[in-house]
Amino acid sequence: MAERYDLVVIGGGAAGIVSAVMAGGLHLRVLMIEKELIGGECLYTGCVPSKALLHAAHLAHKMRLAHQVGLPSTDVSRQDASGVMRWVKESIQGVANANQTVRMLQDFNVEIKYGDTRFTGSHTIQLNGEEISASHFVLATGSHPAVPDIPGLDTVPYLLNTSVFDLQEIPESLLIVGGGPIGVEMAQAFARLGSRVTIVQRNERIVPREDAESALALQQMLTDEGIDIHPSAQISQVRWTGDRVSAEIKNATNTHTIEVSNVLCAVGRRPNTSGLDLDKAGVHVTDLGIPVDAQLRTSCKHIYACGDLLGDWQYSHMAEYEAKLAVRNILFPGASKAKFNVVPRVLYTDPELASVGLTEQEAIAQNKTYRTYTKPFTQDDRAITDHEARGWVKVLAHPMTGHIWGVHILGPRAGELIQEWVFAMEKGHSIMTVADLTHPYPTLSMASQRAAQKWYEEMAGRRAVSTVLDVYIQRVRPYNRFIAAGAVLGAAAAAALGQRLRR
Repeated sequence: MAERYDLVVIGGGAAGIVSAVMAGGLHLRVLMIEKELIGGECLYTGCVPSKALLHAAHLAHKMRLAHQVGLPSTDVSRQDASGVMRWVKESIQGVANANQTVRMLQDFNVEIKYGDTRFTGSHTIQLNGEEISASHFVLATGSHPAVPDIPGLDTVPYLLNTSVFDLQEIPESLLIVGGGPIGVEMAQAFARLGSRVTIVQRNERIVPREDAESALALQQMLTDEGIDIHPSAQISQVRWTGDRVSAEIKNATNTHTIEVSNVLCAVGRRPNTSGLDLDKAGVHVTDLGIPVDAQLRTSCKHIYACGDLLGDWQYSHMAEYEAKLAVRNILFPGASKAKFNVVPRVLYTDPELASVGLTEQEAIAQNKTYRTYTKPFTQDDRAITDHEARGWVKVLAHPMTGHIWGVHILGPRAGELIQEWVFAMEKGHSIMTVADLTHPYPTLSMASQRAAQKWYEEMAGRRAVSTVLDVYIQRVRPYNRFIAAGAVLGAAAAAALGQRLRR
């Protein structure tokens, strides 16, 4: 007889942990199956080690520039940074110790088993020779780094995000294939720690998913730091010369060769579906991921999927959001629908680039009516005193109603600053809410308020009755808008009638 559970969670990363803890806390009998280590990609080879590396690089950069604030500068060489990789590993262990994830799972009565598993039917799996059945499944097996198809790559040693943090020392020179978030963050980190860094990016600019103006500004900042960026280019061939990698970089006009000590491939990620035999469970799979409906159900309706497996929005915070939604729908079918129109994303460079909602390019493509309201950090008092006055807060909003289409913050602590905009958009508030909210002075958040207040400045020059009506309706609660509109129109009609009678 197969051992039966209410829920089997396959994968012990962010999505798996959240769904298992939530289900266990609601008294379901839960089994988590993990292939390797509980904690997943983010803890061991993703978010945690990369942020530890970036922090060390940021300190090294500040030490070099200390003279700009009246302190003695210290030049940090690549050899001086030899202990940084040790700090990265200590950070991983520190976060693991702080979270105590395995103990937390056990406290919520989640049973944990390790090994490779595969489906034998829609309700059954096999694990280490044992047959297990469940009423529901959550697939949360994550993703793995993609390897680009470059002639000769299989003949040279190369790094992925899963192996780059195993380096014992800072590379002398580093070629990064790919200008997405992982490639750009690693480029700045290693460059500030003494590496000579080159980025080769197929697209015309780095982080092509982000707002073009902000991405191009960040690209220039990285170039100014000495990072050699090749947009609209590709690696046509690599070869091993005995102690270095020789790479041919090709663009529309020419081809040239560089030699580097290390190569890092950062061209995106692919979902982990291999070996699960999902076809035997009736789960449809594509090359991009596992399609799900608004309740996060796969084509087999009692099997749910969340996290990187979905193929898009591969962020830990989205994995957590999706995991909670999946468990809600398991307990209360159809109770919750996934929404992906308000997804915060952060590029943890210096300065950071944080975004939510539409970019200008997307707003134009969708025929949205918008204007941009921008406040540069060069005019923010706290950014000036912190010597971090680069970038801006840029808001895309409807010029009449103040509806927020998107926000893009290039600047210090942008990942923290974006949250009030996420809240405003999630709750349906307009740009007026942020403009009216009291922000403590002096803080970086004042830049968000000042950007929002630019909408008021623009409105001040408009006297049309229709504008006043739109603003008034927008400020009241949604269920009172028709009443408010009627009241304003009634008042306007009464005023017009009174004028006629007086004449």
